[in-house]
Amino acid sequence: MAYPILLFLVGLVAGTLGALLGLGGGAIIVPCLALIPYFHLTMHEAIAASIVGVLMTSLGGSARYIDEGLTDLRLGMLLALGATTGAVLGSLASHAIKDSILEMLFSVIIVYASFEMIRRRSPADTGPGDYRHYATGITLTGVSGIVAGMLGVGGGAINVPVMHLIMGVPVKITTATSNFMIGATASAAVLVYLLRGSINFSVAVPVGLGVFIGAKLGASRLKTIDAVLLKRIFAVMLLIIAAEMLYQAMRASL
Repeated sequence: MAYPILLFLVGLVAGTLGALLGLGGGAIIVPCLALIPYFHLTMHEAIAASIVGVLMTSLGGSARYIDEGLTDLRLGMLLALGATTGAVLGSLASHAIKDSILEMLFSVIIVYASFEMIRRRSPADTGPGDYRHYATGITLTGVSGIVAGMLGVGGGAINVPVMHLIMGVPVKITTATSNFMIGATASAAVLVYLLRGSINFSVAVPVGLGVFIGAKLGASRLKTIDAVLLKRIFAVMLLIIAAEMLYQAMRASL
């Protein structure tokens, strides 16, 4: 009985932070399920369950963000083209490329992004913003989709810095729009994992339920959080993700 409850709690925490920071929650779900011996899950099982959780994060948070006018739907749908294509490719290639190589590269990228989020001044907290570099944004969110499909994360760790730092999108809008985008990314990846028979529903269901409830809790707090504080929280989360990825890579290389 304790097993599904603990899975639910993992999902609850991941969903709350995932919706609040636009991450999708996979950066919490995968390490918990793969590294904690109690769960007895392989990396591939953890990734498959995490993809379901990422989808539930988007479903739980997107509706509220759209109602509150924080999501830029046009931008989200445009960038989701690259991210979804990348997610399918990443899911298909997940068993063909060594995770350790991708994890090392990803950890370097997001450490850089975390310091940039702290160092640079933000555009306006809300509002349309002066968007730019659309082609670069689509290309890089395509990379985030590949990472999402391969490692079971939402891709927000790349999407948010790309939109905020490169495209000039206000920080709260990046979080809400990223939450919308990861739904499309995760849907594509879930379909691939489902066709492969890689999803363990006894794990994915309690995790997904916890994530869905947590995402609603996180989404309800976004408008009341200071943008500067949100950036700092996100930067810390990126560093934690980087440490997790690097640890996984080093362990796999030994």
